[in-house]
Amino acid sequence: MKIQKLESINAFVAVDLDGVPGRGVLRASKKILQGGAKDLARSMTYGLASLNLKETGVSAGISTPPEEKNEAIKTFFEEIREWENEFSFTAGLGVTSEDTAENNPEERLQLLAIGTLISALTAKPDASTAVIDDKILSSVLEKELTKKGIEIIPSENPFDETADILFCGSKMGVIDHEIAEKLSFSVIVPTAALPITTRAVAVCKRRNILALPDFVTTAGPLIKDKNLTEETLSSIVNEVIDHADGPLMGACERAEVYLSTWQSELPFGRPMAS
Repeated sequence: MKIQKLESINAFVAVDLDGVPGRGVLRASKKILQGGAKDLARSMTYGLASLNLKETGVSAGISTPPEEKNEAIKTFFEEIREWENEFSFTAGLGVTSEDTAENNPEERLQLLAIGTLISALTAKPDASTAVIDDKILSSVLEKELTKKGIEIIPSENPFDETADILFCGSKMGVIDHEIAEKLSFSVIVPTAALPITTRAVAVCKRRNILALPDFVTTAGPLIKDKNLTEETLSSIVNEVIDHADGPLMGACERAEVYLSTWQSELPFGRPMAS
């Protein structure tokens, strides 16, 4: 993992693996920290490896006053176009799909919803109830859940509810070990990167709650096809769901098998929120 700083503005790109193209998220705010960017880049690396893609996860941050943000984003893309390896970005905090020139952001959300839902139903085929902790994805996901006849339980406090499935992704590390001790769900399905902390994963394992790997459940937009998303993610979840250390560890090991085919050493540290 390296931090590549830009020369023209106060910005950086966390690049997980050298010498290959990369994909990740771009965020812009008054202060973007490198630690979170490194975590996001690592999660993307494992997502790409899960799909046998020889690319690296990246994550970029632009620290800028609000009134200068638009110009800073423009300058960011002008500078990275000159870099040796091609990096592409989706919109994160403080950035719009117009800023990142995404062709079809609605399709990305649709594929994200389809991927998280098929992951959930693979883990819990008889699921009948669900709770959503993700305002960005909620409307699209609700439509997909309704098609499957799954009841959506609305709540201002989603972690206090009881249901078969919890879709979560409102922020990184939103489920810590204390919250995990109180959850009443069969399956936790991430809708964004790293919503579950390392200690929370251990609690879920002890309490027999299936905490699915975020870098798998959110991989639909990387696959870019509805049917292939359902087929691929269902297959991966089935492969790792009965792993002795839980599906997240199983998915990490599975991704590392592919990474070891083209990396002399595996990246240090697995993709989990601290």
